[in-house]
Amino acid sequence: MNVDKSIAILIDLENVYYGLKKYHMDPDHPESHHNLFLRLQEYYGRQAIRMMEVYADFEQLQMSMTSLQKKRVHIHQVYGNGRGEEERKNAADIQLCLDAMDILHRIPEVTTFVIVSADQDMIPLMDRLWTRGKRVELFCLNDESLSKSAQIHEFCDKTHNLFNFLNISQFQNLSRMDRLVQDALIQIYEWYEDPNNSGKSYGSTWIKKDLNRKLNLTEGEANQLFAKLLQGRYLEPYEISVDGNIYYGYYVNLQHPQVRTVVRIAGYRVD
Repeated sequence: MNVDKSIAILIDLENVYYGLKKYHMDPDHPESHHNLFLRLQEYYGRQAIRMMEVYADFEQLQMSMTSLQKKRVHIHQVYGNGRGEEERKNAADIQLCLDAMDILHRIPEVTTFVIVSADQDMIPLMDRLWTRGKRVELFCLNDESLSKSAQIHEFCDKTHNLFNFLNISQFQNLSRMDRLVQDALIQIYEWYEDPNNSGKSYGSTWIKKDLNRKLNLTEGEANQLFAKLLQGRYLEPYEISVDGNIYYGYYVNLQHPQVRTVVRIAGYRVD
């Protein structure tokens, strides 16, 4: 029996990776209903997908290429300029566009192009594919990083909001303070996950200093954020005895449903 393998999925993984990173989420999430690649296979059907291609400078991403390959994802390593997140620049989007045009001319059986990216540089590609009679679908994070003036949605047949698609819709409209709460909870949770901190207490002074330094906050903003964590019962106090001395610290409150959600979506197992 012939199988209609008519779908090509092209993922600007660098764009998606840093977009999801703001929400402490990995595109290759351990839970299938949050995993970008498994969700795409589920949505379109593995038998209908002719290819799933990802483009990124993997030297800059904390992701397992082996894990992706096991999911039948084809990896394209595109080297960037080696700079950090804010100044990064590579040719991943260019390589994606070149490959899409090659598929357009070389594999006419592909009738649907699925683009996963919020980069407005994809507009000329999507327009070209559409004018050649192909169906074009776009997946992107519909948040403040998506250019409203570019009207990227008008250049495809269907758009999908990754917040809904990856079952993280509760993160879509976070205020700045809500985002900071999320960042702080992961920061504190990961402090205790570090084996070097085993048997230690994370006190309020050190927590606020780390919030100030790692989240680029002023001292006043760090104090305000810590107060919000306490008032919302996102943290719970505890005490520890070391050599007869009592030290006080704070854990994240995993009995709090919002805290559990944030930690779990960040990829940590919550019992």
